[in-house]
Amino acid sequence: MRHRLKRFLMDERGVGAIPPLFLFLLIACILLYIGVDVYGYSSQKQKLLIAANEIIEVVKAENGFDAQTKQQFDALLQKLGIDPGKVTVYGTPKLVQRGSLVEVVARMEYETIGLKPLGKSLRVPIEVTVQGLARTYIR
Repeated sequence: MRHRLKRFLMDERGVGAIPPLFLFLLIACILLYIGVDVYGYSSQKQKLLIAANEIIEVVKAENGFDAQTKQQFDALLQKLGIDPGKVTVYGTPKLVQRGSLVEVVARMEYETIGLKPLGKSLRVPIEVTVQGLARTYIR
């Protein structure tokens, strides 16, 4: 048994396959890091879009965006796991007439995770815009 193991370890057949194997592993790791960042970016964008879609319903019902709506948006962001301090949001000011266009724009930056082991940081902007029509008639 030892003789077979020693012969297997001393055999040089297959040594030429080692460099392509390392190259394959390097490419696989790079693609994995990129995949993690793409997933993180799309996940954050989806969460921001969900929050913006929820708050546009409030803006449509109240005919505009104000400080109270901003507080509701911040609370919703916290429930979704996003720090409200990192998100800037603005919308159509209050008291627009029924049928007028109202809009909410939310922006944040996503910091990539895959470059942190290399000591680098890359920030990618995320912007979500949702629109709707005001519902309440103001006299």
